[in-house]
Amino acid sequence: MKTDIVELRLAPEDNRRLANLCGPLDENLRQIEAAFDVTIGRRGASFRFSGDAAQAEKGAQAIEHFYNRAHDELSLDDIQLG
Repeated sequence: MKTDIVELRLAPEDNRRLANLCGPLDENLRQIEAAFDVTIGRRGASFRFSGDAAQAEKGAQAIEHFYNRAHDELSLDDIQLG
């Protein structure tokens, strides 16, 4: 299987929302990785998704979706239920 890369930069950059998005010890990101079978790398508000092109794109869309909801803390249940 060919590995593709999708890059995403979230704006406006808000450290509190990023912390809520990622969860403690990045557990929310790990949940998204597992759901879409991708690998997520992050530096600040920049994300890099590696995997099947369609799945990497879906992972990026999920990150954008949850970032828009991350004004408050997000639990693993929030991530699992979408």
